[in-house]
Amino acid sequence: MTRLRKKACVALFLFTLFIFGTMMGLRTLKPSDGFSDLAPGMEMAPFAAERSEKRGEPDSDVADTKIVFSNSGHEHSIFYDIHIFYYLWYGAPQMDRGYIHWDHVLVPHWDPKIAASHPKGRHNPPEDIASSFYPELGPYSSRDPKVLDSHMSQIEAAAAGVVVLSWYPPGVADEHGEPTEDLVPAVMDAAHRHRIKVAFHIQPYRGRTELSMHDNIKYIIDNSEEQRALKL
Repeated sequence: MTRLRKKACVALFLFTLFIFGTMMGLRTLKPSDGFSDLAPGMEMAPFAAERSEKRGEPDSDVADTKIVFSNSGHEHSIFYDIHIFYYLWYGAPQMDRGYIHWDHVLVPHWDPKIAASHPKGRHNPPEDIASSFYPELGPYSSRDPKVLDSHMSQIEAAAAGVVVLSWYPPGVADEHGEPTEDLVPAVMDAAHRHRIKVAFHIQPYRGRTELSMHDNIKYIIDNSEEQRALKL
């Protein structure tokens, strides 16, 4: 029994010594020895911004990769490896036939037993909308140019450099909305004014095949090039 207690005391002493040594070792580390508080590769960002300000224009080498700097300094940077999804399917009476997508059907609970006691029907805008959060702009229309510009301004302020646009082919929409492909040029123009790039998320739609996806991608490229040519 006495021998067992001695072994336990020795083990406890060694464990305590190990913890103490580890803590003392950690105290000697410098910030540069561990992970930086900045994102990977961002330690040199202020220097890149300084070079850009001296030239009076954005750093082209940086802009082609992840970051672009405005003339006002690092605090107004945009990061092109930060993407944000954007949906064009919202409508309001001021610009559309009525509320679109804001009046989405009430989504039933996944458990049929619980769903039976939940309300059914549709949301009733403008007070009751199909969203977990109420937009500061109210239940807006995606066709409103002022709304588009406000959104892009907010995205720029958030430093997100790419808008991932929810896209359906011409004449196609989900079961709760209406076709919005005709709004793409306005979105691209608004994004361009705020130095934001546009990517396309082709939504699932009935009859989508490998061939139709090829045609969709070709359509997007051809129309993007045509719009770029009009700006030149």
